[in-house]
Amino acid sequence: MVSPKRFARQMAYLAKNGYRPVSASTLAACRAAGTPPRPGTVLITFDDGLRDFVTGALPILKRFGFPATLFVVSGHVGGTSRWLSNIGEGERPMLNWTELRELGEQGVQCGAHTSSHPQLDLLSPAAAADEIVRSKSALEDGLGKPIDAFAYPHGYATAAIRRFVKDIGFTSAFRVANALSSPEEDRFALSRITMREDMDDNEMARLLSGRTLRVAPPPDRLVALGWRLVRRLHHGLGMRA
Repeated sequence: MVSPKRFARQMAYLAKNGYRPVSASTLAACRAAGTPPRPGTVLITFDDGLRDFVTGALPILKRFGFPATLFVVSGHVGGTSRWLSNIGEGERPMLNWTELRELGEQGVQCGAHTSSHPQLDLLSPAAAADEIVRSKSALEDGLGKPIDAFAYPHGYATAAIRRFVKDIGFTSAFRVANALSSPEEDRFALSRITMREDMDDNEMARLLSGRTLRVAPPPDRLVALGWRLVRRLHHGLGMRA
Protein backbone atom coordinates (compact mmCIF):
# COMPACT_ATOMS: atom_id res chain seq x y z
CA MET A 1 0.00 0.00 0.00
CA VAL A 2 1.25 3.50 -0.88
CA SER A 3 0.58 6.34 1.56
CA PRO A 4 -0.88 9.65 0.28
CA LYS A 5 2.41 11.37 1.17
CA ARG A 6 4.47 8.96 -0.94
CA PHE A 7 1.89 8.99 -3.75
CA ALA A 8 2.09 12.80 -3.87
CA ARG A 9 5.86 12.59 -4.23
CA GLN A 10 5.54 10.05 -7.04
CA MET A 11 3.04 12.25 -8.90
CA ALA A 12 5.29 15.26 -8.35
CA TYR A 13 8.11 13.30 -9.97
CA LEU A 14 5.95 12.63 -13.03
CA ALA A 15 4.95 16.28 -13.31
CA LYS A 16 8.49 17.61 -12.83
CA ASN A 17 9.92 15.29 -15.47
CA GLY A 18 7.35 15.90 -18.18
CA TYR A 19 5.37 12.68 -18.06
CA ARG A 20 1.84 12.85 -19.45
CA PRO A 21 -0.78 10.55 -17.89
CA VAL A 22 -3.66 9.40 -20.09
CA SER A 23 -6.78 7.30 -19.54
CA ALA A 24 -7.07 3.63 -20.45
CA SER A 25 -9.43 4.53 -23.30
CA THR A 26 -6.98 7.04 -24.76
CA LEU A 27 -4.16 4.51 -24.68
CA ALA A 28 -6.39 1.84 -26.25
CA ALA A 29 -7.43 4.20 -29.04
CA CYS A 30 -3.77 4.92 -29.85
CA ARG A 31 -2.95 1.23 -29.99
CA ALA A 32 -6.02 0.36 -32.07
CA ALA A 33 -5.07 3.05 -34.58
CA GLY A 34 -1.48 1.85 -34.69
CA THR A 35 -0.30 5.23 -33.41
CA PRO A 36 2.54 5.01 -30.87
CA PRO A 37 1.86 7.01 -27.68
CA ARG A 38 3.96 10.16 -27.39
CA PRO A 39 7.18 9.83 -25.38
CA GLY A 40 6.50 10.26 -21.69
CA THR A 41 2.98 8.84 -21.84
CA VAL A 42 1.98 6.95 -18.68
CA LEU A 43 -1.21 5.38 -17.39
CA ILE A 44 -2.15 5.68 -13.69
CA THR A 45 -4.47 2.89 -12.52
CA PHE A 46 -6.07 1.80 -9.26
CA ASP A 47 -7.80 -1.51 -8.60
CA ASP A 48 -10.90 -2.49 -6.62
CA GLY A 49 -12.88 0.74 -5.99
CA LEU A 50 -12.12 1.24 -2.30
CA ARG A 51 -13.32 4.47 -0.72
CA ASP A 52 -9.80 5.46 0.32
CA PHE A 53 -9.19 6.25 -3.35
CA VAL A 54 -11.34 9.38 -2.88
CA THR A 55 -9.75 10.43 0.41
CA GLY A 56 -6.14 9.51 -0.36
CA ALA A 57 -5.45 9.58 -4.10
CA LEU A 58 -8.06 11.78 -5.78
CA PRO A 59 -7.03 15.10 -4.16
CA ILE A 60 -3.46 14.51 -5.32
CA LEU A 61 -4.50 13.62 -8.86
CA LYS A 62 -6.61 16.79 -9.02
CA ARG A 63 -3.70 18.87 -7.70
CA PHE A 64 -1.57 17.80 -10.64
CA GLY A 65 -4.41 17.65 -13.17
CA PHE A 66 -3.74 13.97 -13.86
CA PRO A 67 -6.38 11.59 -15.25
CA ALA A 68 -6.54 8.05 -13.86
CA THR A 69 -8.42 4.79 -14.36
CA LEU A 70 -10.15 3.01 -11.47
CA PHE A 71 -11.04 -0.67 -11.93
CA VAL A 72 -14.09 -1.49 -9.80
CA VAL A 73 -15.25 -4.78 -8.26
CA SER A 74 -18.88 -4.22 -9.18
CA GLY A 75 -20.51 -6.75 -6.86
CA HIS A 76 -19.23 -4.94 -3.77
CA VAL A 77 -20.06 -1.33 -4.71
CA GLY A 78 -21.44 0.39 -1.61
CA GLY A 79 -20.32 -2.47 0.61
CA THR A 80 -16.98 -3.70 1.86
CA SER A 81 -14.00 -5.57 0.44
CA ARG A 82 -15.19 -9.01 1.54
CA TRP A 83 -12.88 -10.82 -0.88
CA LEU A 84 -9.98 -9.56 1.30
CA SER A 85 -11.28 -11.25 4.47
CA ASN A 86 -8.58 -13.92 4.31
CA ILE A 87 -5.92 -11.24 4.93
CA GLY A 88 -7.92 -9.36 7.57
CA GLU A 89 -9.06 -6.51 5.30
CA GLY A 90 -12.60 -7.59 4.51
CA GLU A 91 -14.24 -4.56 6.14
CA ARG A 92 -12.59 -1.83 4.08
CA PRO A 93 -15.39 0.40 2.73
CA MET A 94 -16.06 0.56 -0.99
CA LEU A 95 -17.21 3.54 -3.03
CA ASN A 96 -20.95 3.72 -3.68
CA TRP A 97 -22.69 4.43 -6.98
CA THR A 98 -23.11 8.14 -6.33
CA GLU A 99 -19.41 8.51 -5.58
CA LEU A 100 -18.44 6.52 -8.66
CA ARG A 101 -20.64 8.68 -10.89
CA GLU A 102 -19.04 11.82 -9.46
CA LEU A 103 -15.58 10.51 -10.30
CA GLY A 104 -16.39 10.68 -14.00
CA GLU A 105 -16.64 14.45 -13.65
CA GLN A 106 -13.22 14.64 -12.02
CA GLY A 107 -10.99 13.01 -14.63
CA VAL A 108 -11.33 9.42 -13.45
CA GLN A 109 -12.37 6.67 -15.86
CA CYS A 110 -14.01 3.62 -14.32
CA GLY A 111 -13.22 0.17 -15.67
CA ALA A 112 -14.42 -3.31 -14.78
CA HIS A 113 -12.63 -5.66 -12.37
CA THR A 114 -15.16 -8.56 -12.26
CA SER A 115 -18.11 -8.90 -9.90
CA SER A 116 -16.43 -10.64 -6.94
CA HIS A 117 -12.63 -10.53 -7.60
CA PRO A 118 -11.86 -14.22 -8.28
CA GLN A 119 -8.80 -15.69 -9.96
CA LEU A 120 -10.46 -15.97 -13.35
CA ASP A 121 -8.13 -18.63 -14.73
CA LEU A 122 -9.16 -21.02 -11.94
CA LEU A 123 -12.87 -20.81 -12.86
CA SER A 124 -14.79 -22.75 -15.45
CA PRO A 125 -15.21 -20.86 -18.74
CA ALA A 126 -18.88 -20.24 -17.96
CA ALA A 127 -18.18 -18.91 -14.46
CA ALA A 128 -15.37 -16.66 -15.70
CA ALA A 129 -17.61 -15.28 -18.45
CA ASP A 130 -20.38 -14.61 -15.93
CA GLU A 131 -18.01 -12.65 -13.67
CA ILE A 132 -16.86 -10.49 -16.57
CA VAL A 133 -20.28 -9.88 -18.11
CA ARG A 134 -21.97 -9.10 -14.78
CA SER A 135 -19.24 -6.59 -13.94
CA LYS A 136 -19.51 -4.77 -17.26
CA SER A 137 -23.32 -4.72 -17.19
CA ALA A 138 -23.57 -3.55 -13.58
CA LEU A 139 -21.12 -0.71 -14.11
CA GLU A 140 -22.77 0.42 -17.33
CA ASP A 141 -26.18 0.40 -15.64
CA GLY A 142 -24.91 2.13 -12.51
CA LEU A 143 -22.80 4.78 -14.24
CA GLY A 144 -24.88 5.28 -17.36
CA LYS A 145 -21.95 5.05 -19.78
CA PRO A 146 -20.04 2.39 -21.73
CA ILE A 147 -17.32 0.51 -19.85
CA ASP A 148 -14.48 -0.39 -22.20
CA ALA A 149 -11.48 -1.12 -19.94
CA PHE A 150 -10.94 -4.23 -17.85
CA ALA A 151 -8.35 -5.41 -15.31
CA TYR A 152 -7.89 -9.10 -14.46
CA PRO A 153 -8.04 -9.71 -10.69
CA HIS A 154 -4.57 -10.69 -9.47
CA GLY A 155 -3.46 -10.19 -13.08
CA TYR A 156 -4.43 -13.74 -14.08
CA ALA A 157 -6.13 -14.69 -17.35
CA THR A 158 -5.97 -17.40 -19.99
CA ALA A 159 -5.86 -16.78 -23.73
CA ALA A 160 -9.54 -17.80 -23.89
CA ILE A 161 -10.47 -15.25 -21.22
CA ARG A 162 -8.59 -12.51 -23.06
CA ARG A 163 -10.46 -13.37 -26.29
CA PHE A 164 -13.78 -13.26 -24.43
CA VAL A 165 -12.97 -9.84 -22.95
CA LYS A 166 -12.26 -8.56 -26.45
CA ASP A 167 -15.34 -10.18 -27.97
CA ILE A 168 -17.84 -8.60 -25.55
CA GLY A 169 -16.69 -5.06 -26.32
CA PHE A 170 -13.78 -4.09 -24.10
CA THR A 171 -11.05 -2.17 -25.93
CA SER A 172 -8.21 -2.93 -23.51
CA ALA A 173 -7.43 -5.15 -20.54
CA PHE A 174 -4.64 -5.12 -18.00
CA ARG A 175 -2.51 -7.66 -16.19
CA VAL A 176 0.30 -6.82 -13.73
CA ALA A 177 3.64 -8.33 -14.88
CA ASN A 178 5.72 -5.57 -13.19
CA ALA A 179 7.42 -4.94 -16.52
CA LEU A 180 7.42 -2.34 -19.26
CA SER A 181 4.72 -2.48 -21.90
CA SER A 182 5.98 -2.51 -25.47
CA PRO A 183 4.19 -1.11 -28.55
CA GLU A 184 3.72 -4.70 -29.73
CA GLU A 185 2.07 -5.92 -26.52
CA ASP A 186 -1.41 -7.41 -26.79
CA ARG A 187 -4.02 -4.73 -26.03
CA PHE A 188 -5.79 -7.31 -23.85
CA ALA A 189 -2.72 -8.20 -21.79
CA LEU A 190 -1.20 -4.79 -21.07
CA SER A 191 1.45 -4.74 -18.35
CA ARG A 192 1.48 -2.57 -15.26
CA ILE A 193 4.01 -1.78 -12.54
CA THR A 194 2.99 -2.12 -8.90
CA MET A 195 3.96 1.03 -7.00
CA ARG A 196 5.46 0.66 -3.51
CA GLU A 197 5.75 2.86 -0.45
CA ASP A 198 9.56 2.71 -0.56
CA MET A 199 9.78 3.74 -4.24
CA ASP A 200 11.69 7.05 -4.14
CA ASP A 201 12.65 9.45 -6.95
CA ASN A 202 15.80 7.52 -7.82
CA GLU A 203 13.91 4.27 -8.28
CA MET A 204 11.16 6.06 -10.21
CA ALA A 205 13.83 7.36 -12.59
CA ARG A 206 15.33 3.90 -13.05
CA LEU A 207 11.95 2.26 -13.60
CA LEU A 208 10.58 4.79 -16.05
CA SER A 209 13.82 4.92 -18.04
CA GLY A 210 13.72 1.15 -18.43
CA ARG A 211 17.08 0.62 -16.71
CA THR A 212 15.77 -1.76 -14.05
CA LEU A 213 12.73 -3.35 -15.71
CA ARG A 214 12.53 -5.79 -18.58
CA VAL A 215 10.01 -5.48 -21.37
CA ALA A 216 7.00 -7.60 -20.44
CA PRO A 217 7.18 -11.22 -21.62
CA PRO A 218 4.21 -12.91 -23.37
CA PRO A 219 1.41 -13.76 -20.92
CA ASP A 220 1.30 -17.48 -21.76
CA ARG A 221 4.97 -18.38 -21.41
CA LEU A 222 5.85 -21.69 -19.70
CA VAL A 223 6.58 -20.20 -16.28
CA ALA A 224 3.12 -18.57 -16.21
CA LEU A 225 1.45 -21.82 -17.19
CA GLY A 226 3.39 -23.67 -14.47
CA TRP A 227 2.33 -21.13 -11.84
CA ARG A 228 -1.29 -21.51 -12.96
CA LEU A 229 -1.04 -25.28 -12.42
CA VAL A 230 0.35 -24.75 -8.90
CA ARG A 231 -2.49 -22.39 -8.04
CA ARG A 232 -5.08 -24.81 -9.40
CA LEU A 233 -3.70 -27.63 -7.30
CA HIS A 234 -3.66 -25.41 -4.21
CA HIS A 235 -7.19 -24.19 -4.93
CA GLY A 236 -8.44 -27.75 -5.35
CA LEU A 237 -6.87 -28.89 -2.08
CA GLY A 238 -8.39 -25.91 -0.32
CA MET A 239 -11.84 -26.73 -1.67
CA ARG A 240 -11.60 -30.28 -0.30
CA ALA A 241 -10.25 -29.32 3.14
